[in-house]
Amino acid sequence: MVCAVVSARVSPIFIEKIHCVRIVPHMAQTVDLNTVADLTSAACMCLTGTIVAESGDFYNQEIWRVKSILGREFKYPETLAERTAIELAHHISLAGRRLIIHPGTDEDWTK
Repeated sequence: MVCAVVSARVSPIFIEKIHCVRIVPHMAQTVDLNTVADLTSAACMCLTGTIVAESGDFYNQEIWRVKSILGREFKYPETLAERTAIELAHHISLAGRRLIIHPGTDEDWTK
């Protein structure tokens, strides 16, 4: 699996600036809340601000519970810009995963 982190400054409507993008690969036999939390914490290390992720990424846990697991500020997306940043991270994660699995191939990725 691959975790992509986008560190950005956002306004309510759009992404104002992207500070940094990180891709962190991880191999696991199973994926559970602890695996996701550890991977997210590692990917966000030394980055400031609030972590924003879709509720399904953390198994629909309540915000206070995810905050306590991660040990930092966390919220689910509320604005269009936050949703756009998450979508950007998903595209980066998918592209990173494809590069790791099929390096240097020119396969048709639409299949």
